[in-house]
Amino acid sequence: MPPEEPRPVPHSLITQQRHLVTEFAFCLGEISTTIRVRVYRQLANQRYSAEQSHYIQTPLQKEPAFESGDEHASLDACLTAIADVMVEQYQQAEQAGHRPSEDWLLPSRDFD
Repeated sequence: MPPEEPRPVPHSLITQQRHLVTEFAFCLGEISTTIRVRVYRQLANQRYSAEQSHYIQTPLQKEPAFESGDEHASLDACLTAIADVMVEQYQQAEQAGHRPSEDWLLPSRDFD
């Protein structure tokens, strides 16, 4: 029997309700730090959003790069959007002659 899917709690003070769907982990290229992504399904509209353990900031970037969309139609679309941003920044830095480094990953202060 599949697990029961949660429904929104019917109370006006309970907002931004979401359900943890999965946690996904990966490494990026030659960087051995594990990056974790938690994906949530929003109960109000069935869209997907995520939190990630690390963001990428290569020597080419003034600020960390992150996937800016917070509502995706599917789990795959959500994960792909995050991966695409990280891979793009990684590859641009490599192509500019920078050697991959653990220092390129910045831990998220909001991910516990």
